[in-house]
Amino acid sequence: MTTPPSESVQPAAANGAAAADFDLTDRTLGEFKILRRLGKGGMAEVYLAEQTTLNRQVAIKVLRPEFLADPSYVKRFQHEARAAGGLNHPNIVQVYTVDKQDGLYFIAQEYVRGSNLRDFMRKKGQLELPIALHIMKQVAAALQVAGQAGIVHRDIKPENILLTKKGEAKVADFGLAQLTQGGDRVALTQVGVTMGTPLYMSPEQAAGKQVDHRSDLYSLGAMSYHMLAGKPPFQGENALAVAVQHLNDKPKPLKELRPDLPQPVCDCIHKLMAKRKEDRYPDAQTLLGELKAFQRQFCAREGGADEAAFSAASTTGSFSRRKLLDRPARQQFLVFALAAVVVTGAAAGIGWAMRVKDPFLTPPPAEPAVDRRETIEAQYFEAICRGNDEAAWLAVVNYEPVEPGGNKLERKLAELRLAMIYLQQGRLNAAEQIFQKFRNEGVTDPWKKLHGLAGEAIMKSLRGDRVGSNLAIDTVDRLGDATKIDAKLRVLLDEARDRNSRRKS
Repeated sequence: MTTPPSESVQPAAANGAAAADFDLTDRTLGEFKILRRLGKGGMAEVYLAEQTTLNRQVAIKVLRPEFLADPSYVKRFQHEARAAGGLNHPNIVQVYTVDKQDGLYFIAQEYVRGSNLRDFMRKKGQLELPIALHIMKQVAAALQVAGQAGIVHRDIKPENILLTKKGEAKVADFGLAQLTQGGDRVALTQVGVTMGTPLYMSPEQAAGKQVDHRSDLYSLGAMSYHMLAGKPPFQGENALAVAVQHLNDKPKPLKELRPDLPQPVCDCIHKLMAKRKEDRYPDAQTLLGELKAFQRQFCAREGGADEAAFSAASTTGSFSRRKLLDRPARQQFLVFALAAVVVTGAAAGIGWAMRVKDPFLTPPPAEPAVDRRETIEAQYFEAICRGNDEAAWLAVVNYEPVEPGGNKLERKLAELRLAMIYLQQGRLNAAEQIFQKFRNEGVTDPWKKLHGLAGEAIMKSLRGDRVGSNLAIDTVDRLGDATKIDAKLRVLLDEARDRNSRRKS
């Protein structure tokens, strides 16, 4: 007989009073100093902690005392760490270690600043298509990596999708994951847990049948339906009623709830929620390709967008060399020397049509209108989806009203993105103004100081000022925070180092 679906069944806690008072704030577990409680789940407490050996903040998930006496719960807890610990991807919460100290089992993992998708949807209601696609694509990328490792998450739901203020989505909580390619399977159904959350559970999960990576795709489809429709595909009075609908009923056509959505997007989500797993996408990689196509077709301005802006979910965000910046050092020097001549009018037009546009005189492109969004977070998400659209990033920088301390991160990240766009376009003065602004504001903002110095080093190197560039680079190195520089800017900084070295020789 199949156990009716339920999210968790708690065991009787013999030491209930002790569990109620369970708080590790200000305690130390090995190299982790507990700072404050972040929340709790069905069987674990989550704390913010400082890893003293590496001077970084981490999240510590601690198995609650009332579960310590049951080996099955301990095994499940350790299983979560093993499942996620073998996965390394920007869209998966990274597990650092699993350990036991003072009789307590705990997992140290990446601390994600932001909120989860459930809270985000609660505030926003129906999500706009660019934002939903942006999140879907990143979750699909995480599932692709998990699937390739033979891991089925089995509990994809909004609570397990963490959203950073940078617009990143990270899949968390592999506590119900199943290893499909060998390994020591854990009989989690014997732990009093039915796989998955009923609102997003695949039919095969609800029926207690064998699952594979396509079960996670179903859950992603149900969650995506919720993002766009503003409600789950099925609702009921209890978990069993919802599970029965997943087994037997078709969801209301998404197009009826959101007539503004393109039909191909609606078809994609319904395909993800096909009752037979053979009728779904064969794997997350295939889905990922379709989502990218949707972004290009439905989210980008006319003329296309930079696909690299959409690829954070499937790559490490490596920076492709721009047409201006990939020239040998001598050619770059000649480009800027010629630019200076053009500025003075001494050699206007000398082969310039065959080179990059004049980096000192190129006027800004016309700025298409960008609608104001409800919040700066939504404005930032739209800018991410639109790629290298200058107007979209300016809309973030100029967002009103300014909330005290509430939207500084989005603004400075948007300013940095604008500087990178200007570098790509050869508008060096515009890029330099942003980096100089960062330098000026760096007195109170270490992040801006660091990025302003890095930008100054790059600009001076491009203009042939090796000495000035090296001085700025030395200052960056003395700060000892080079790894905190934006990855794409750090690539350009390394190129400046190499360029300066070649000029010296």
